Amino acid sequence: MDLVGSEAINKITNIAGINTTQAKQMLPLAEESLSEGLMSELSKGNMDGILGLFKSAGGSNLFTNSIFNSLKGLFMKKIMSKMGLPESVAGLAAGSGIESIIGSLAGKMKEDGDNEGIDISNLVSVLGIGGGAADMIGGLLGNSTKDEGSLLDSVMDTAEGLIGGNEKEKNSDSSLFANLKNVAGGLFGK
Repeated sequence: MDLVGSEAINKITNIAGINTTQAKQMLPLAEESLSEGLMSELSKGNMDGILGLFKSAGGSNLFTNSIFNSLKGLFMKKIMSKMGLPESVAGLAAGSGIESIIGSLAGKMKEDGDNEGIDISNLVSVLGIGGGAADMIGGLLGNSTKDEGSLLDSVMDTAEGLIGGNEKEKNSDSSLFANLKNVAGGLFGK
């Protein structure tokens, strides 16, 4: 928010017609909404969707993006419940605020990279994703930041531990483990 907050405040005040003090009070709510919404998508393994959100910034596709609309909805509900503003004002503030923040972050991502595009490394760098979230991203991409392998490997190891069975059963195409392994592989694109 330190990087993009002033632009968002200006846009919110101009479009929603509220004062600067109210717009400043909305920034922590916007940050909560972004964090909750993006972490929800990340936990689903929707990296393509998150990248698509930032790639669509500045264009008309942003307003039809399901993640954008989800973030806007989260932000709008927080504005209404915590600030007591009516739905019409909260909707304008949420839409303009999230649009501005996504656009500003996308611009920072383009500046951060060497390809003037947006990719996973720009996303991690600009959003400051660290710790468990960075490990989760690495795991989803099969490039874990630790030596423990991909998320798919972890899922398969967990399934193996829960199901048990001997090596012959694990290697059999008809075993429960093999079926779970195939389902997990399908879920994670492997």
